[in-house]
Amino acid sequence: MRPVWNLPLDPSGVLVELDNDTTVRIRPVRKSDRDALLSAFEHFSAESRYMRFFSPRPRLTEKMIETFTDVDDVSQLAWAVFDPNERSEVGDESGLAIASARLFVDEDPTSAEATLAVVDDYQRRGLGRFLIELLLNTASLFDIEVVRFEVLYANQSMRGLLTKVGASAHTIPEDRTVVEYRLPVPGPDDIDVPMGALYSLSL
Repeated sequence: MRPVWNLPLDPSGVLVELDNDTTVRIRPVRKSDRDALLSAFEHFSAESRYMRFFSPRPRLTEKMIETFTDVDDVSQLAWAVFDPNERSEVGDESGLAIASARLFVDEDPTSAEATLAVVDDYQRRGLGRFLIELLLNTASLFDIEVVRFEVLYANQSMRGLLTKVGASAHTIPEDRTVVEYRLPVPGPDDIDVPMGALYSLSL
């Protein structure tokens, strides 16, 4: 999938048209996204929360909210995704918060753990595949060479998607309920979207 970028860039984010004609707006996560994050969390089913957090999660703790919104662009790189056609009672002009994509850089800065979260009503629309590509492009700009996804074995849809995009599966001996998928990151010369400019402008 090759996203279509509508320039010029805008502080509210960039509109992206996915292959199925779904349009979303993306931009880096901001501290001011706290209310939008909480609103999006309320739209996740109990199953989706379990698949994302590996345990029942009726609510986000204050520590989690702080971690997810106070992004330093060094140890964590994070994108927020919005539906620009649905206005939200919280947040800013970006639209309704529907997904996020994050990289948590390991102690070895050439490796990072990746996470995705897409609210239930927007799943199976091609967002997951697009967000994986977005994370790979972002990782390349920060000299990350390998992106890791830890996925519950029971999460068949995510495991299938990662297999389709070429990730290799690795068992975790100390926890057989989780599978680690690894994706090599393309070099900066292989990126065909102005991700670095977007990241700087949108902060």
